[in-house]
Amino acid sequence: MGRVFHTSDWHLGRQIGRHRRDTEFDAVLDEIIEIAADFAPDVIVHSGDLFDGPRPGLDDMRRAAQALRRLEAIAPTVVVAGNHDTANVLTFLQFILSDMGNREANQVQVRFATDARPGGLLMAEYPAAAGELTLRVGALPYLHPNRFAYDFADPAMTTAAYARRMRAVQADVYHRLAAGRSARDVLVFAAHLFVEGAMPSHSERRFSVEADYAVATADLPAVDYGALGHIHKPQPVDRAGFPAHYAGSPLQLDFGETRDVKSVVLAEIAPGHAPRIELAPLDSGRRLVRLEGTLEEIAQRAGRVGDAWVKAVVNVDAPTLSLAETIAKMLPEATVVAIEERCPESAGRLLDREVTVKDLPGIEDLLRDYLPGRGITGLALDRAMETFAQLRAEPDLEDPAPCCEETLLTAVLAGEQEVGR
Repeated sequence: MGRVFHTSDWHLGRQIGRHRRDTEFDAVLDEIIEIAADFAPDVIVHSGDLFDGPRPGLDDMRRAAQALRRLEAIAPTVVVAGNHDTANVLTFLQFILSDMGNREANQVQVRFATDARPGGLLMAEYPAAAGELTLRVGALPYLHPNRFAYDFADPAMTTAAYARRMRAVQADVYHRLAAGRSARDVLVFAAHLFVEGAMPSHSERRFSVEADYAVATADLPAVDYGALGHIHKPQPVDRAGFPAHYAGSPLQLDFGETRDVKSVVLAEIAPGHAPRIELAPLDSGRRLVRLEGTLEEIAQRAGRVGDAWVKAVVNVDAPTLSLAETIAKMLPEATVVAIEERCPESAGRLLDREVTVKDLPGIEDLLRDYLPGRGITGLALDRAMETFAQLRAEPDLEDPAPCCEETLLTAVLAGEQEVGR
């Protein structure tokens, strides 16, 4: 029985608004590594989106390097490039993990799959500790539709539908993976892609989870386990006879994932048998909570929120001053990252030509309501409002007030015009 530990979509560097989540990432990576150590896998697969963006910060690079170094101490590790990753960044990370080039390639237990071209596909073999099995891993990084024009020589590959092009690529992965296969070989397909029928969490890049960029389930290779990444909601792939899972993201990354229970996948695999799959839940990280309703309804739910990231959608009858401060007082342990005020009356009034300027909130009132939502409260809020009042009281440089001489000249000219009449 071969053992595969499957994690995915870390998105290191992801923020909520202007808030970084370094403490949460550190905690969940510790949890992932502890589960991996207890499971004692033969191979660890990270199926893509190690980082949240193509230019990760130094702290996120350090965090990734340290986590991968701890994982490679447990078992050989394969990292597949996702659509948020870049080959150059992962190549540099490989250089760091090799102790700045001081370790030979065969001594480094972490391998990165960054090339989807037939000659560059990552194929690796790992012996299973509990028997004579060999785990063969074929890795397919995320393949953007544009890459077919640059990376593949066949002109037909540049004009065919995305699903058809991916069918050919996956068939090539399987052909190479199964070549010379023995009865004791376990085939693992590790890929970052969107399979038709998968349920996104609405936090992935929208274009990459549209139907036009879906891979047909019928075209997935006939392997013993598919370690998939790209979809943040943990779930199996709905195809009979194809044992594959999306491991999902380790944290709730935005308010499209508030109901997701995060996990890693523990797979025990033997040739010719259905794998034994266990989802090990991840408990680290703050919850993301979306509160919607009137102020009274939100107040009733506020006591159950606790320490969480919160987005509040407030239904009001009229524009409400100091709404952010009111919400913040209801949720003393939470971090309110967004407040959306829904006011049908104000929407109608803005379209009403009879509404005068004096019927609308003043700019000071709007600013005093806005700043607490950006973390500016108490004495800092008073100072900000005082500074704003001073700025408004200063002369307008574009329309400076006339000096005394200009005033006198204007009066004289006005008098001469009166005499001339």
